[in-house]
Amino acid sequence: MKKSVYMLASVALLGLGACGQEAAKPVEQPSAPVQAAPEVLPALETANAQQFVPEGGSLVPLELGSEGTVNVTGTVTGYAAPVYAVAVAQGQTLTVDFKTDSTNLYMNISDAADHSGAALHRGEVEGAKATLVAPRNMTFVIVPYQPRATARRNESGDFSLSVTRH
Repeated sequence: MKKSVYMLASVALLGLGACGQEAAKPVEQPSAPVQAAPEVLPALETANAQQFVPEGGSLVPLELGSEGTVNVTGTVTGYAAPVYAVAVAQGQTLTVDFKTDSTNLYMNISDAADHSGAALHRGEVEGAKATLVAPRNMTFVIVPYQPRATARRNESGDFSLSVTRH
């Protein structure tokens, strides 16, 4: 079957050449599919994200359109801290840059739907910048914190976050 298809194509090209017409050039396909930004983002998993909020803290949903950057500032006092939630569509990338002058502040990033407490990015170990690709529609939770020793002394520290969804 394949052989006859190739033969027909060859005969057609020869026929066009005999008539003085050029054969149509094949359309080039892009090497990698280009993924457009989603028109509708997934719903924020607020109920699941709430599990990451420490006593005295608050849940802060981040609004930044289907793509974009938002900058926020906050303070960790003892165990209390704002926790940030951002919905990300499958295939999108979330980049978080955590800045602080304190040597005792870090941030973890988790999947709101994961009730195990495991972090996808552990700031104390992996650093102050994280880049994560969403394997599915999901809500990422960004949790600023300080180690238990300084939290028990009710120490305080300021931070800023730059959060980009693209």
